[in-house]
Amino acid sequence: MLTKSTFIHALDCPTKAYYKVNHEHYQNTQDDNGFLQALADGGIQVGELARHYFPGGHLIEYNRDKQVSLDETATLLEQDSVILYEAAIAHENCYSLVDVLVKEGNKIKLIEVKSKSWPPGPNDDFQRKNGLIRPKWQKYLYDVAFQTWIAKHVFPDADIQPYLMLINKEQEATVEGLHQYFEIQTVNGRSELRLTVPVEELELGEPILTQVHVAEQVDLILNDTAREPLSPIESEGFDSWIHQLRNHVVDNQKYPSNLSKTCKNCEHRVAARNLVDGNSCGFDECWGQGMGWTPEQLAQPLVFDVWNEKGVHKMLDQGIYHLDELTPEYYKVNYEELPNRQKFEQVDRKSLQIMKTTGRDPESEIVLPGLFAEMDTWTYPLHFIDFEGVSPAIPFHRGMRPYKKTPFQFSIHDMDKDGNVTHVAEWVERERGKFPCFTFIRELKKVLEKDSGSVFMYHHYERTTLRDVRAMLERSREDDKDELIAFIDTLVDDQSPRYLIDQQKLIIDYYYSSHMGNSNSIKYVLPAVLTESEYLKEVYAQPYSGLSIQNTILYAEENGIAVNPYQLLDPLELDEIPEVGADLEGIVSEEHKETVADGGMAMMAWSRMQFPDVTEEERERVFKSLLRYCELDTLAMAMIQQHWSSLY
Repeated sequence: MLTKSTFIHALDCPTKAYYKVNHEHYQNTQDDNGFLQALADGGIQVGELARHYFPGGHLIEYNRDKQVSLDETATLLEQDSVILYEAAIAHENCYSLVDVLVKEGNKIKLIEVKSKSWPPGPNDDFQRKNGLIRPKWQKYLYDVAFQTWIAKHVFPDADIQPYLMLINKEQEATVEGLHQYFEIQTVNGRSELRLTVPVEELELGEPILTQVHVAEQVDLILNDTAREPLSPIESEGFDSWIHQLRNHVVDNQKYPSNLSKTCKNCEHRVAARNLVDGNSCGFDECWGQGMGWTPEQLAQPLVFDVWNEKGVHKMLDQGIYHLDELTPEYYKVNYEELPNRQKFEQVDRKSLQIMKTTGRDPESEIVLPGLFAEMDTWTYPLHFIDFEGVSPAIPFHRGMRPYKKTPFQFSIHDMDKDGNVTHVAEWVERERGKFPCFTFIRELKKVLEKDSGSVFMYHHYERTTLRDVRAMLERSREDDKDELIAFIDTLVDDQSPRYLIDQQKLIIDYYYSSHMGNSNSIKYVLPAVLTESEYLKEVYAQPYSGLSIQNTILYAEENGIAVNPYQLLDPLELDEIPEVGADLEGIVSEEHKETVADGGMAMMAWSRMQFPDVTEEERERVFKSLLRYCELDTLAMAMIQQHWSSLY
C-alpha cells in the first residue's frame, strides 16, 4: 500500500518512495540524527496530549495486518457519533491513519496533530501573496490532504472537514510538570509513550494545543493549485499523482529519477565511508544511472556541496555538476586579491572552497588579517561558554510557554594571554523535576562576574537562550531578578562592551580551511583546525584533564587527517537509544542539523532524567556523560582560538 508516510517522504521526489519502502537496503541520514529523534519523541508526546482533549475516544491498536485495523475502524464508524484515535482508512491501496477522527452525524473531522507552533509570525502563515502554500507548511498540509482525499472516497456523502492541531506558542502551561506526564520509553527499539499517572489523575490545565481549520488549503492541493509541480507525475494532477505513485509502490518499482536541485538536500545521500551493513546510497543510484557516472565521478564534490549556494538550479541548467567545473570567475571574484580582503564575502568563501578543496590552491588554510584586528579588541581572560537546554513542545513547568528554551547545563573554558587554557566551571541541574533556569543563570553569573574578560559562544544559541531566561525573570517574583537581568544584559545588549562574540561568525568572516568542506559547524571546524595546527597537535597529543574529561588524548589522526575529538570520547550513555521514527517532519535545515545533532542527544538524555523510574545509577552515568560532552564543546572553541593565537 501507499501509506501516508511514504507519500510525504516522496513529496519532493517520487523516486524516494522506493527508498522508503526498501529502507532496510537504503541508508537515510536522518536515522542517526539526535535532534530529529528529539523532535519525533516530542511529536509522540503531543499526539498523546491531543487525545486527552477529546475524551471518550476509542484507540485503534496498531496491527501489522492493516485489514484488521480497517475493519475495526469501519465497524466503529457505523455509530452516529464516535471519536477514534489512529483511525485506519484506505482507498485503492492508499492507506492512512488519522490522529483523531470525530464523527457527528454526517460530519467527519479529520484532525492531524503536529508538534508545530501556531500562530505563525508576521507574513508567515500558510500561503504566500500569490496564493501558493509556503514550503515550510507543505509537508503538514499535504499530509492532511492525503487523508482527506482518501476520506472523500470512502465517505462520499459525508461532510469532510480537515484540521491541523498545533502548539499554541502563546499559551502558558497552567499546571506543574505537564511534560512529565508523558514518558517516552523504548520498546523493541522504537519510541513508545507511557503515562506516568492514571488517566483520571491527569491535570491538563488550559489547552496548549489549538485546532486550525485547513479546508481552504486542502482544496488548493486537491485542485492542483497549491504549488508549482516538482515532478512530471505531480504536474498531471493530484489523482494521477497518487495513482501512479501507488502503482510504483505496490509493484515495488522505482520511479525514474528526476535529477534536479531538490537532490541537494536528499536524505538518501550518504558518503560511501558512512554506509553500513551493505546498505546502498539512493542518491548515487539516481545520479549514477541518470548521468552514467562512474563511482569515481560520484565521489567527487558536487555543486550541491558549495557552501550556502542558492543558485544550484542555474548551475545544473548550464550542465555544471562538479565542483572542479567551477572557477572563482563564476562568482566574479578576483582570487588573487582574496588574501588582502578585510573580511570575506559569501562569494569569496565559495571561491575559496572551490579552489582549495579541488586542490587548485595548494595552501589548505587562509586567515585574513582582519581576524587579528578583532583579537586586538578583546579583553583577557577569554571565556568560552556553551549551554545545553531543552525547548519542549510540552513545558516542564507552570508558567512556561511551548518551545521556550530551558537551559539545564553550561561549561566554561578560560584562556589567558599566553594561550593557556583552563576548564574553570561546569554545571548541570541534577535534581529531578526542578525548574533549572534561574539557578542556571545564578551559577553562570558567579563565574563570569569575577572579571571583565570577553565572552564567546558558537553560533547564537547561547544569546537566544539568555534572552528567553531574561523574559522569564521579568515575569517572575525572584528577589534578585533585577540583578540577574542586569547581568544578562551585559551579554546580550549589543551596546555592552561584553556583548557575546560569535566564534562561528569570526570563522565565516576571516577563516577557511579546505578540511572544513562546506560546513561551519564546530564538529567540522575543530578537526580541520587540528589538522592544520602543529601547535595543537603537540599540545593535545598529551593527556588532557579538565573537570570531567580526565587524562584523555584528544589528538589522533588517520591518513594524515585529524580524527574528530568527539569520536575519542565514550558515547553519550543512555541505556537504550530509540531508532528514529519513520514519519519525521524534517523541519530543520542542513546546517542546523549539523550543529545540533549531538545537542539533540543531550536534550533526550536530560529529559529522560526527569522521570521517576530512572535508576540513580543510570542518572549519575548520564550526567557524567553530559558533562564530558559539554566540556569538549567549550574546549573545542578554546582550541580554535589557540590555533589563531599561535599564528598571530
